[in-house]
Amino acid sequence: MTNIQSDKQNRRDFIKYVGGAAVGLGIGGLGFINSNSNLSAEKEINSKLQTDVANLNDRLEYLQRWAIFGGGSNIKNMPNTVDKQPTVRIDETFYFDQKNAICRVDNNPEAFIMPTYQMGEIEIEKNTFFMLMSTTSLHVKSIEESENSTCILESDVGDCFTEAAAGGNIYGSRIKPEPFTSEIVAVDGKAFSYTA
Repeated sequence: MTNIQSDKQNRRDFIKYVGGAAVGLGIGGLGFINSNSNLSAEKEINSKLQTDVANLNDRLEYLQRWAIFGGGSNIKNMPNTVDKQPTVRIDETFYFDQKNAICRVDNNPEAFIMPTYQMGEIEIEKNTFFMLMSTTSLHVKSIEESENSTCILESDVGDCFTEAAAGGNIYGSRIKPEPFTSEIVAVDGKAFSYTA
C-alpha cells in the first residue's frame, strides 16, 4: 500500500511538474509569438519611415530647384574680321537651376574671329555658328553674399554641341556631343557665364 501511495504521489508530482512546465512553455511561447509580432510591426514601421524619408528628400530636392535659378539672354560681342574689334553681336540664351543648365547660341549674323586653343584665331563664316551646352549634374560650389549675391555652380559632366564653318570646312557637330565639365557664375540681375 505504501508503494501504491508513493507511486500515486510520484505520478501527481510528475503531472504537476509537467503541467507547470507546459504552462510555462505556453506562456513563453505566447511571449515569443508576441515578440515576433512586435518585431514584424517594428519592421513595418521602419519600412514606412524609410519611405517617408525618401519622399521628403525628393520633395526637398524639388523645392531646392527653385532656391537657385535664373534665365535670360546675354549679348556676346566677338571680334570682327576687319580690325578685330568686338563688334559682332552673338545672342546667347541661358537657363539654370540647382541641378540643370542650358546655354545656346543659334547663329552668327556676321563673320567673326574665334580664338581657339590649338588652331589660333579662326575666322568663322557668317550664319554657320551653333553652340548648345547642357548639364543635369550641377551642384553648388559657393554662394557669396554681397550687394548682388554671387552663386557659383559646378557640374560633374555635361554635353557640348558646337558647329561652325571656317575656310569652307565644317567643324564640330549639332548632333554629336562632346563631354565637358563646366562652371556657372551667376550674379543676381547682372551677369551670367557658363564656361567649360
